[in-house]
Amino acid sequence: MTTLPQISLAKLASDSIRLEEQQRLRMACEEYGFFYLEHGIPKEQIAEAIDASRRFFALPQATKERYGHASQDVYPVTARGYIPLHGEMLHPEAGPDPKEMFDLGIEKEGDRRPFAGITRLPDDTVAPGFARSLLALQATVLKKVVPLLGGALADLLDMEKGWFQRHFNPPTVLQRVIRYPSTGGAAAKHTDNGFFTLLLQEELPTRPLQVWFRECWTPVPSLPDSLVVNLGDMLQALSDDRFKSTPHQVAHDGPAERISLPFFIYPDIDARLTSRQGKHTFSVAEMMLRNFESVWEKGNGAGRARELQ
Repeated sequence: MTTLPQISLAKLASDSIRLEEQQRLRMACEEYGFFYLEHGIPKEQIAEAIDASRRFFALPQATKERYGHASQDVYPVTARGYIPLHGEMLHPEAGPDPKEMFDLGIEKEGDRRPFAGITRLPDDTVAPGFARSLLALQATVLKKVVPLLGGALADLLDMEKGWFQRHFNPPTVLQRVIRYPSTGGAAAKHTDNGFFTLLLQEELPTRPLQVWFRECWTPVPSLPDSLVVNLGDMLQALSDDRFKSTPHQVAHDGPAERISLPFFIYPDIDARLTSRQGKHTFSVAEMMLRNFESVWEKGNGAGRARELQ
């Protein structure tokens, strides 16, 4: 594999060529579990979020830590806020990852359900444009990308009409900003736990993202005007294991630091879902909480990390 399959969001939205593009999407899901998605998100909006994120991470450590897990009023507290270098471990054999991050979600005052509520974000006096640009990018992703791609995937699962709208209205979103240092930045091998993940990243010549394909780690370059999509464990289960939740890792050793902007997309937190053939049934909240317990409390890593030797 020299590159991932390329899927067009515009073609998935077109009445005349949707079926052909959906078949390409099916192949990508069954054979790779990863693909590029031509998305149409304004470049300026992505660049603004990346620039504001870089400025935030350049703040004094004590300032950033004011927005860490201990300051967040959500459940679990590890779902939101700032995480310093070596603060998260995605695979126990690799140890804590050399990356720093900030997590947020759909901001809804008074929502006390797991993975919901309000993130304590720095305002413009501390980190100019940080909160505003990230929430604006979130709004664009939720409006322009998630419904079209999610609906197409639900069609491939042969779910009943309206299934995606019913179970993703709204979705549960874990939005993350990651800074990989210029030398030795990494995220250890793991799978993602959710429905699918959308990754916006800087278009740099290095290829730090690596996908496990045909028994080897394959580098994934950045492509202009495309984000990277990978399927998660929930979607693999809902496909009765036809679609792949593919292991992946990041090994960044370029001359400059790297900013990545992943969106982890899950169904509504209250949903309880069953696959079409009935092989898998799960509660979204319970599966997400088990994954967070594995990462943050038990140290067993993310997704199916313990299965990856």
